Amino acid sequence: MIRRSFIGKVSVAAAVVATGGVVKWRFFAPRKLALAFPLVLSAFCDEATLREVGRKYLAQVPAEGSASILVSRLAAEGAPRAADVIEGAGEAANQAEQDFQAQKILVIDGWVISRTEARQCALLALS
Repeated sequence: MIRRSFIGKVSVAAAVVATGGVVKWRFFAPRKLALAFPLVLSAFCDEATLREVGRKYLAQVPAEGSASILVSRLAAEGAPRAADVIEGAGEAANQAEQDFQAQKILVIDGWVISRTEARQCALLALS
């Protein structure tokens, strides 16, 4: 095999694998949805920790034990309504900041978080 053709074939194979990964991440990863992924809290926690916080919130507030209830309560408080993931995540971060200013905070597993972030973690835990 000629070196040039080998490099070309390897490049095409790498591009196919990378494209498949990007498509899977963009369209099939529920953890990337704005409602289910707290933007600010994710800078401090990995996904497993976020899910654990969500499970503990659901244990504290069993009335919010379904995804539809969580989504409706997040939307009712002005959390992300946008279809765009980046814009929606920014709206949720703004709502979380407003929660802190209004003293709508919870302590779950040692983390001081807003009610919006707790609901987002719960939604992530259910996904």
